[in-house]
Amino acid sequence: MGLFKNLFKVVEKKQFPPIPRWRPDTPNDIDKIINTAKYYTGSKLQLAVFKFGTVALLTKQVDDIEGEAKKILNSIYNFHADFKPKLMDDGNYLIEYNQPAFTIVFKDEQEDYWDYINKNHRGGVCNDEVLINSRGQQNVFDTTGKVCLFGRAKMFMDAQSPQVVKIFNPFI
Repeated sequence: MGLFKNLFKVVEKKQFPPIPRWRPDTPNDIDKIINTAKYYTGSKLQLAVFKFGTVALLTKQVDDIEGEAKKILNSIYNFHADFKPKLMDDGNYLIEYNQPAFTIVFKDEQEDYWDYINKNHRGGVCNDEVLINSRGQQNVFDTTGKVCLFGRAKMFMDAQSPQVVKIFNPFI
């Protein structure tokens, strides 16, 4: 039996949905987040902000904003949390997901917490995840990539324990 001990590899069960190790502990200014989200959307869409700053936007008017926002976040979390950064006209980064939701990383947040972001960004990559940057490099992150991992880690925290803390409804 000893001859075969190295021929078989134990296959570990992969965690799904994947969860990064990094859980940013920086403060979230919920009023600033909702006001900025309203600016980005022209105050024309229903919005829900989660505890750690993820914003879900409802592209059609609904009665249950909170319930629909949780469905959006759940569909990001249970599919794959791909993201796309967008530098906004105010210097903030908008991290968009594959559903109508985003995280804002404010310019002053980037500046105030840069050392923290730079030191911890690798913890924002999930196990077995390969992220490809605009140059085709795998898991190589420039400043934008590090900032996005920071924002996306907050989205993962929201998805694991979804708690809507602020709603904006332009229709009331």
